[in-house]
Amino acid sequence: MTATLHSIKHSLQSAFLAASLLLWLAPSLPAGDVAFNPTNAHVSPLPTVGRLRIELSPQEMESLRFNSRKPVPAFLSEESGKKWPVQLHLKGSTGSFRPLDDKPSFTISFPNDNTNNFHGLNKIHLNNSVEDPSFLNETLGSELFRKAGVPAVLSSHAVVTLNGRQLGLYIVKEGFTEAFLSRFFKDTAGNLYEPIDGHDVDKPLQRQLGKGLDDQLDRQGLASAIFETDLDKRWSKLQEILEIDSFIKFMAMEVMIGHRDGYCMARNNFRLYYNSSTGRMYFLPHGMDQLFGNPDLTWQPQMSGLTAKAVMETLEGQRRYREYFKLLYTNVFLPETIVAHGRQIVSRLKPLVSPKEAEQLNQNAEELFQRILARHRNLAQQFATSDKEPLRFTNSVAKVETWQPMDIPDGGRLLATKAPDGRNALCIVAGPVTAASWRSKVLLEPGRYRFEGRVMLEGVKPLEFTRNKGAGLRVGGVTTPPFNLTGNLAWKMLQVTFEIQPRPQERELRCELFACKGKAWFDLESLRLVRLE
Repeated sequence: MTATLHSIKHSLQSAFLAASLLLWLAPSLPAGDVAFNPTNAHVSPLPTVGRLRIELSPQEMESLRFNSRKPVPAFLSEESGKKWPVQLHLKGSTGSFRPLDDKPSFTISFPNDNTNNFHGLNKIHLNNSVEDPSFLNETLGSELFRKAGVPAVLSSHAVVTLNGRQLGLYIVKEGFTEAFLSRFFKDTAGNLYEPIDGHDVDKPLQRQLGKGLDDQLDRQGLASAIFETDLDKRWSKLQEILEIDSFIKFMAMEVMIGHRDGYCMARNNFRLYYNSSTGRMYFLPHGMDQLFGNPDLTWQPQMSGLTAKAVMETLEGQRRYREYFKLLYTNVFLPETIVAHGRQIVSRLKPLVSPKEAEQLNQNAEELFQRILARHRNLAQQFATSDKEPLRFTNSVAKVETWQPMDIPDGGRLLATKAPDGRNALCIVAGPVTAASWRSKVLLEPGRYRFEGRVMLEGVKPLEFTRNKGAGLRVGGVTTPPFNLTGNLAWKMLQVTFEIQPRPQERELRCELFACKGKAWFDLESLRLVRLE
């Protein structure tokens, strides 16, 4: 009976997961006037898996070795036997670029007639995925953006050979073309921009597509709005030139999935489309080969992209960001169904590669899945923390009394005890390799602060390989000069000054010891935060 009940339970769980997966794969409601076609919003027109062959003449091979960005004629064929004459060049930037005789990435353009393109596309990229050994980030990331109502390109996979030399598994990624735009927008005549030389929207961008004048007045209009100093006027101007809800969803998804090399956190990897029929601009995600790298990334980070900063400096922008982030977390970021979908993809890819490569692919994918699950759990913890009250100050001073020991070293100890002179203290006793700390998390209102406290040392010998040596105070997320307190030291006051902007944020206060020998005491009575004018 027990076995039967277990079997029924397992079957119900499997059925629920399958139903959840189908629901997650179904198209989501779009933002603004984005016009999703339910038949192709999530179903890739590319081959799910397959083999692609590239043929280049010796002359064209030599041309690419000499100038990798100059397109050359080539032939591309697939298992069905269909063969295309194409134009091809190498792609990739620092970190991902590989030369022709290694495992290069390619941009491939097809003839511009609808009868001779590649499964409905006239431009694709073959990405070597050297920075994503799971080969899943681009696919899963794009699907999450589309589920959120943000246009994103389609992708698939293939094993690629070049003149008979097997290059290995690749991401097959759709290019930003009119065909792409037509799936999401009624109007495809507007300007499509990409960044050049690290430019943000305040500087000229490279126009990829567009049938109007190349005066970039649309981009300049957005730049004018983000630099408006009156925040109420700025919000009004942003609503006129930017599809604001789509952009806030774009921000939320970049942060949620940890797209650390994207627009919001790095001013990198984005496209900007001006919908001339509505007069508003859309940000589109790009370059998602590095996702979920830091499960602990705060859900309210300091934004680097100028448009993201401009939106988050307004009260209404902050409010909508919080609402959309939690809405998308609940309805789109469904870790079990994402992982199940990822495992389906891996199961289809494994027969295409060698057993050893299949084993490695599976291991890398499972590591990604664990980071996805960890990210989901961490965000839930952050939401719980964000509901707590900011730290209260009396006469600009707040005592910090709740501390947790972290990274207790082998052969060492972290103790809440008495210092040699009888003061209540947090003590770190070093082992042979010690990078330990006492930590306390506090929620702080915007403003300038000083974290301070006294430390006493006995026989502290530093580690040779660490930036910080000996004992010191630090604040998580704040860049400070390295400390170097070692040896024997009577009570000494330490200070770290930092700023919180533009909204309440959590900071982790740390009393640290990097040493291979000795003891450090931190005077508990003296550990406090001072709010500065």
